[in-house]
Parts: sequence; C-alpha cells; structure tokens
Amino acid sequence: MRSFDLTVVGGGPAGLIAASEAARRGLSVLLLEEHGVVGRPERCAGLYSIRGLERIGVRLSRGYVQNLIWGASIRSPSGAEMEVEAANPVAVVAEREALDRFLADEAAGAGVKILLGTPVGRCGLDSDGRCRIVTEGGESYTSRVAVLAEGSSARLSRRLFNNSYAPYWMPILQLIVKGHGLDPRKAHVWLKPYLRDFFGYLVPIDEELGRVGVAGWRGLHERAARLIEEEMPRAKVVGYMSHSIYRGPPLGCGLTGRILLVGDAAGQVKATTGGGVVTGGICARAAGTHAYKLIAEGAETTYREMVRGLYRELRMIYWISRALSSITDTALDRLIRNASESGLAASLSARGDMDLQASGLFKSLLSPAGVRLLVQMAKGFF
Repeated sequence: MRSFDLTVVGGGPAGLIAASEAARRGLSVLLLEEHGVVGRPERCAGLYSIRGLERIGVRLSRGYVQNLIWGASIRSPSGAEMEVEAANPVAVVAEREALDRFLADEAAGAGVKILLGTPVGRCGLDSDGRCRIVTEGGESYTSRVAVLAEGSSARLSRRLFNNSYAPYWMPILQLIVKGHGLDPRKAHVWLKPYLRDFFGYLVPIDEELGRVGVAGWRGLHERAARLIEEEMPRAKVVGYMSHSIYRGPPLGCGLTGRILLVGDAAGQVKATTGGGVVTGGICARAAGTHAYKLIAEGAETTYREMVRGLYRELRMIYWISRALSSITDTALDRLIRNASESGLAASLSARGDMDLQASGLFKSLLSPAGVRLLVQMAKGFF
C-alpha cells in the first residue's frame, strides 16, 4: 500500500489543476482517472475566456486552441439581436481532449503520478485520520488529504456528503455541424420559445465546423434539428454526444478538512451557461493550496476562505439564471432590444466578464448605458 500527501480522484481540468498546484508546492501527489485516456469522453462546448484561463494559470497553446472569439451574438425569441464585440479576442475555442492532455502534461511535469484506467470504488478516513482510497481493482492508497474531482457522476462525493442535487442536472445534446455559415469570430446564442429550458448555441470551431448545443428535459434531437434548419439550413450534422450540465448553486460541503470537493462534483459551475472549467479551476487551485497548508500548518479552513468570494458570485449567477428563466418571451424580447438600443452591449464589452458574470453585469448596469436600459425597461411597465 502506497502513501502520498495528496490523492486526487478524477483527471478532468479541476482534478489536474488541483494536483498541479499541490505538486508545485512540494507535495507528493497521486491522481487516479477512471478512463484510459485523459479528456475522453469529450463533454464540453470548449469555449473559455482568455482572462479565465489566465486566472487558473493555463497558458494559451496552439496544441489545444482551435479558434479565437471576439464576441457574441444573442437573439431574442422574436429574433431581435444584441451583439457584443471586443477590440481583441476575449475567448478561445478549445479541443477539450487536447486541453486535458495539455493539463496532464503540466501536472506530470510538476511531479504528479497519474494512473489512467483506474476507477475508484471507495474513499474515506481511517481511524488515524488518513484518507484511504480503494480502487475497483482492489488496490489501496492512503494520503493525508484527498480531493474528489469526479465530475457529474459524483458517486463518491454523494456517498460521503449525502448530496442530493439531481434536479439541478439537465440533459444536453451537442452536435458537430459542418457548413454552419455563421460568423466564426462570434459565439451565437438563440433564446427561442422552444429552447426556454436552456438557450441554443453555436460555438464555431472554424468557418466550416461548429458545436451546436441544446439542453432540456425532452425532445432534444427534435429541438436541435429545428434550430439547425432555421438558423443554419445548409449545415450537415457530422457527429454528436449527449451528457448533462449543472444549473444549480455551488454546494457548501467539502470545503474544509481532509476530503475536499472540486469542479462539477461541488457545483462550481455558472448556472447560466453550465460552464465550469474556469470557476472549477479557480477552486481547484484553492484546494491544492489548502492541502499544502493543512499539511504544513494544520490550517483546516483555507479552501473555504479562498473560495468564499467566488461562491458568492456563483450564487448570484444562479439567481440571475432563475430570473431569466421565469420571465416571458415578450419581456425577454424587450430586454434584448432595449439592451442593444441603450448601448449596454458596448458596456458589457468593456466591463463584462464571461466567468464573473454577476459582477460584470452589475458594473455594466451602473454605467450610463445601464441606467438608460433600466429607464427603458421601467417605461415598459407603466
């Protein structure tokens, strides 16, 4: 039985980032990934803000970057459009498997021992306070701290912390299309009446290829086909995958002590978009720091203290998502139209943040354009 300072379960971005952070601080780290290849299966639109990647210490690389994004086009239920565009690229479209391989190389370079094809069956604390990980193959490892970064499956996490948050997980279907015919410099979002569970999107890989996604509780193939027919009539579907996205608030457990939760398993996701690589990565770096400080100084609350501000942000994003889901198509049309006419789009380009969405939105609403929008919206109620 081998022993380490830190054991990480899960080889997605959150697990790899937590492992790298701890290893760079001098800890011995073991990472266990259930699949035989890092980055598979791919379950992501692959759109990440450049600022967000900088926040989590991930440098840009041609090895995983497929496209650069300057802004977004958002269309209301009636087709009213708001365009947000910056002077410089604000996001990248990444090949997720290549990004995960990049992060795995970084982790290995920092000294992390990575075992692939190693699903974990049990995790808990021994009587002496050490974390014990037992694989499904019967191998046993101990460590002073454990980080669970299991993603949406969260089998160990739910068993340990009695989490029950199934209503927050929503099925999503993502198609690879060829010949979309839309601006490859922008992410495209549609708030159509038949997509009110979750918006439809196109993330362009290049001028020809793109990822189209729709989410909801039923009829996803039919909704996706309708969206493609209406907005990309010449596009052909060349591949697809289905999975689920988290649309709830962050969980309050697994933030102290010797067994920590990070990433999707902890609900560290933007409820508006379902994206969690950057927000989960920020928390993962905090978890790696926590492991070091717990071992070196006995500090048991470092993780919770470091993510307190981000958790407040994610809770606000969740309530924004709830508010947008509750308004009518007519109100949504008026909101998009007024946002475009008031100049809020330009304000969002300057003040907005793809990851800290609530803070960016509030800053924009305090700008002259934001005040004009609020006045216009208020007039609509009188």
